[in-house]
Amino acid sequence: MGRLDQRVVLVTGATSGIGNAIARRCVAEGARVLATGRDQARLADLAALGGSVAVYAGDLSQPAAADECVAAAVAAFGRLDGLVHAAGGIRRQEDLRETTDEQWAWMMGVNLDGTFRLARACLRVMVPGGGSMVLVGSQLAQVGAPGYASYCASKGAVESLVRALAVDFGPSGVRVNALSPGVVATPMAYVDRPDFDDQVETVASRLPLRRIGQPGDMAGPAVFLLSDDSGWMTGQSLVVDGGYTAQ
Repeated sequence: MGRLDQRVVLVTGATSGIGNAIARRCVAEGARVLATGRDQARLADLAALGGSVAVYAGDLSQPAAADECVAAAVAAFGRLDGLVHAAGGIRRQEDLRETTDEQWAWMMGVNLDGTFRLARACLRVMVPGGGSMVLVGSQLAQVGAPGYASYCASKGAVESLVRALAVDFGPSGVRVNALSPGVVATPMAYVDRPDFDDQVETVASRLPLRRIGQPGDMAGPAVFLLSDDSGWMTGQSLVVDGGYTAQ
């Protein structure tokens, strides 16, 4: 028996990187998973895992998508016990003085507005029965980095939202925590670092554990936050960053 046996978990961003690793680990731990993403082929690969997986193809930056994917989970499995919101985006602007209103709005829309809508949709079906929500933040909600002001602000807001929701909905049995990765080797790492492969050793040398993260490094902590193992934990940010923020 797995730690998530028969629980229904919605995983966003499940077609790539961290979300994909978490979705597969949830299935291995006995969960029934509604996987969302925009890549139809990769959703088909997840669906091939069997009857414990249903899929929803959509773009969570669209306002209607949050309600639709939550409804799809309930339609497929009858309820919703957990959420891992791994979908998001990152762009680097070298200087905030040159950041446009459109660039700022895009970052907030993808990382904060989408999180708000999805949390709202999930809470509407989790309350009053309870559940566990895991919203993916970032180590850059804890520390700054050159050129990432809008990203840091968006993820900092997500982690503040986690604390507020934990206080509001703890009495209803809903736990809300953040999973905050450090530098992880995912396709998103290449978005603003085309030379990411050339930087790996340099980045790793700055971490106490001397390696950058892999998507699978996030799967175990996500299952922990979803499961009863973290049953008295809410409103927290679990930073998984190879030790970077300990320095």
